Amino acid sequence: MKALLVTHHRRRKASFRSGNFARELARRNHEITLLCTSNKARIGVKEYDKDGVHYVEAPDLLFGNLRSGWDAWSTYRRVRWLKGKSYDLVHAFDTRPATIYPVLSYLETHWTPLIIDWCDWWGRGGLIKEQRPFWYGPVFGPIETYYEEHFRTHADATTVISHALGKRAERLGVPAETIHWIPNGASANEVQPTDPKTHRDEFGLPKDACLLFDSALDVTIGTELALRAVKIAARKCPQILMVMTGGKAGKLKAAARKIGVEEHFRHLGILPYASLLKALACADMFVFPFTDTVANRGRWPGRMGLFLPMGRPVVTNPVGEMETLLATEEIGLAARETPEDMAEQIATLVSDPALRNRLGANARRLAETTLSWSHITDEIERCYADARDRFSRRPSRRRPPRPSGE
Repeated sequence: MKALLVTHHRRRKASFRSGNFARELARRNHEITLLCTSNKARIGVKEYDKDGVHYVEAPDLLFGNLRSGWDAWSTYRRVRWLKGKSYDLVHAFDTRPATIYPVLSYLETHWTPLIIDWCDWWGRGGLIKEQRPFWYGPVFGPIETYYEEHFRTHADATTVISHALGKRAERLGVPAETIHWIPNGASANEVQPTDPKTHRDEFGLPKDACLLFDSALDVTIGTELALRAVKIAARKCPQILMVMTGGKAGKLKAAARKIGVEEHFRHLGILPYASLLKALACADMFVFPFTDTVANRGRWPGRMGLFLPMGRPVVTNPVGEMETLLATEEIGLAARETPEDMAEQIATLVSDPALRNRLGANARRLAETTLSWSHITDEIERCYADARDRFSRRPSRRRPPRPSGE
């Protein structure tokens, strides 16, 4: 099968979902092209092959986090690049302009099945309300919601990262039988569990401490809940130290000082991937808040794909996909959304190494089986086969009707 995967994400961020899909499909001898946004380029299109995948990086005139699918120049260059290309199937990752318009332009002249992925809840009270200025939602919310919802019924199949997004797609008119729940997988092949003390010297971390790790590149919803929990837990377990990697280091350090837990908090900043894996291997457990927000109910926390292979337990909140995961898999402890209860669950694991080891072993086993990228790719291939079969039985080349909205 010759497939085109299209995402608005920059190259480095594309690797978390569409990139992993692409690599696993390429390992199965599919011919895969991944069209994404260049990390920095503003003029030319760059093409290269890596891990069996043909990467195409489109330019974008915007900067930093604004390089996220809104640039008209990037959209135009993608449309031009697709001229004369031919694929057996197209998988669009979300529907921002730089993704959906080139895809629809391509489909005007190609009789090809379309799969659309939905991996975050942005509009209608989702991520657009989180960690943004108060005016951001009212100004950009309608635009974000339009692009998030308007094109969903054009798909022959829909992949969703959460059951909540699957239900939302149904309300928009997407047939339930065409929706496939596909969470992010875990990178078990890249990680082998090691003793938590192995790499601590490289990061200046104390070997005699019990390290509680979290990692968040840009979404730090509820981190203050974890900091307050650590403050309470430290009264009973003074050897604990919460360590974070990722973005917003200055803001989170300031929050730790304000809460009065700076002695039990470190932030290592954004690390290269190889260093990130070593840092996470220093953890005795993972603690991350997953508070009850619309955004969290609609997503799958990508950090789980790195936490689970480490063979460490997690303490989090039973919300959305994490509620189902913790109810079906003994990989950690669920805490109510209060600092006191989260502190109690932390203290339980700190004081019981045997429990930590048992839950951590379960986490590693889950990463190697049900949530391995190999297992996830089985479901992707089933989705593609269903979409192609359904598409072959369509009586005409007409795209499905536009949605009427919720």
